Amino acid sequence: MKRIAIIICWIGPLPDIFRLWSRSCAANPTVDWLLFTDQEPEELPENILLRRTCLEEIAALAREKLNFPELSLEKPYKLCDFKVMYGAIFEDHLKGYDFWGYCDLDMIFGDLRSFFTDELLERYDKLLTCGHLSLYRNTPEVNRRYLLPGSRHGAEEVMRSPRNYAFDEWHGIFLIYKQNGFPMYEEVPYADISFLHKRFSLQRRSSAKYRPPAPDFRRQLFYYDGGRVCRAYIDSDGEVKTDTFLYIHLMKRKFPPVGPEAAAWTAFYCTPGGFLPKEPGRIPEKREIRKLNPWPGFLYELIERRIRERMLRNLNHKTFVRRREK
Repeated sequence: MKRIAIIICWIGPLPDIFRLWSRSCAANPTVDWLLFTDQEPEELPENILLRRTCLEEIAALAREKLNFPELSLEKPYKLCDFKVMYGAIFEDHLKGYDFWGYCDLDMIFGDLRSFFTDELLERYDKLLTCGHLSLYRNTPEVNRRYLLPGSRHGAEEVMRSPRNYAFDEWHGIFLIYKQNGFPMYEEVPYADISFLHKRFSLQRRSSAKYRPPAPDFRRQLFYYDGGRVCRAYIDSDGEVKTDTFLYIHLMKRKFPPVGPEAAAWTAFYCTPGGFLPKEPGRIPEKREIRKLNPWPGFLYELIERRIRERMLRNLNHKTFVRRREK
């Protein structure tokens, strides 16, 4: 079995769902998470390896390992641009691992090994395309590919600037892999929850050139059960069906704090209003699907979508370098 390490650099208070995030990590004991943070989390499972640090120390290490004294890392969110460089920055922590990756904390993992099989890992140098979770083959060549041409903005510009480029996604490392023909797994086996509705619905891809997500349903309910991320939905025939996902990404949504009792949950619902304990092994009924993730109607969601699209455009323009900028 190939060894996998996933790196998280997190500066500042941990998110409210951290207990559930770490619980889903514990359910994947053959994967290690390396958590670089200035926080002191409560009890962690054995496969979350805590590395106490601060933003200044990470910046100093990055300047040394990347041999780039002009590197700018003044705010924690800028770390997103450096995710693709973690293989080089944290190479001393990655010895003995076959693959390394990065992830966010606003997510719940399912059964990773049921997807990241050795057969799949043999075929691809990069698995998945988004910043909330991606894996890379741990070799010196792969770990320096961020320097290659192909991205909308070059690595040196990204490292030098304090601005955010989303270099870990579509116009950065994704383009480098596409332009150079490197083997990359582009399918969408995860549930990426859209920002555009209060109801949990799947994020649509902005272009047909990107692989589409799973079909979305008006009446669906996501839940964690027995180490898997699942969905129960009502299909066009009115029947309840289920499927599973690699993980669910919650798009930085705010939820009520998760109390210590959640540490004992083996199953729970993921809803717009927060997380609720679930009876293990039982498939949700229609009434639960309708109640816990209600569909408010077509007209309501059309108006809601237009309002939130405008909000998202304004937020992205303030946060990221615009695509048309040179």
